[in-house]
Amino acid sequence: MRYLNADEIKNTRKEEAHGILDECSGHLIKLNSGITNFKIWHKSLFKGDNSIKILDLGTGSGTFAYQLKEIGCANLSGADIDDYRQDQFKSLYKEFKTADLSWDAIPWSDKTFDIVTSWCTLPHLENPFYCVREAHRILKDNGIFMFSVPHVASHSSISYFVKNKNFPHYRDTNNHIVIFTDAIVRSTILKYFDLIDMEYAIRPKIFRGGVKSKLRGIGYNLINKYFPKLGKGLRRRWAYDVIYTLRKK
Repeated sequence: MRYLNADEIKNTRKEEAHGILDECSGHLIKLNSGITNFKIWHKSLFKGDNSIKILDLGTGSGTFAYQLKEIGCANLSGADIDDYRQDQFKSLYKEFKTADLSWDAIPWSDKTFDIVTSWCTLPHLENPFYCVREAHRILKDNGIFMFSVPHVASHSSISYFVKNKNFPHYRDTNNHIVIFTDAIVRSTILKYFDLIDMEYAIRPKIFRGGVKSKLRGIGYNLINKYFPKLGKGLRRRWAYDVIYTLRKK
């Protein structure tokens, strides 16, 4: 999807935006990377308590709500600049509210939620750092913020940049407009949160194709099984997205 500003999304090009976003689920959701990471920390930090209050920022078509339902989490609310949720998912939300996440206060009161998620959303916002501060405000004390951004430090991203003087995630044909490096996250977002974990989401296509790709997949599976720290290092090298799990200070 090409870049549209908030007025275009809500008004002058609303039909165009709906034509894309009504069917949109980020790669992290399609490949189950978001829900896989969510399950780990839901179990570890909340002992699998399915009554916790969750807010998903940038719901898109609503696929993540279905994934949460599949693991028993039903206390979900959502927010987006407009309602793009498919009809089959709307009943899975306790509440849904519209807001321009770049500039509007997220329309819930302070310390409402246990977990706030934002999959593949922050890099699309004109003012993502305001959204981060709002996520901090509506989280309960020690609440968890989980979000994903393109992994611009991967081997493939750096190689692409050297060749093309641009990142593959930030071409003219898509609407990623804010870059998050580790240093930017530390200097801005970690003013309000403590880092719990960084995980790296790889796409299965890197293990498909020729013999070299298939051998890479076999080697990765063995390394990840017996040497998980080394496996994570490989994911950091190959990943398309990085997932941050943070705790409210």
